[in-house]
Amino acid sequence: MFSQDFQKSYVMTPPNVRSEIIQKCKNKEIVSETRTGQIQDWWLKKHNPENEIPKNIYSLGSGTIRELFDRYNNKFKYGQVEWEDFIDYTRELIKQNIML
Repeated sequence: MFSQDFQKSYVMTPPNVRSEIIQKCKNKEIVSETRTGQIQDWWLKKHNPENEIPKNIYSLGSGTIRELFDRYNNKFKYGQVEWEDFIDYTRELIKQNIML
């Protein structure tokens, strides 16, 4: 089972690498490793890195998950996200190698 490191300061992959990852998701060259994620096409639907929430998280730059969460809710007041949902999104961005 995947476990996030809440003490680690994550960095975002460079934009060109993110674009390559997005293309691989679209082509289904990389997919969620969970059966549920594969059945529900998570990386093309809810956890698509081009969707608003993952794209906004990416725009925040580096930081711990808590720092990114606080920054997200300060910057995007119109679209605040609950902690549990936020860590779901960051978990998938880490698995996609967008957050390193």
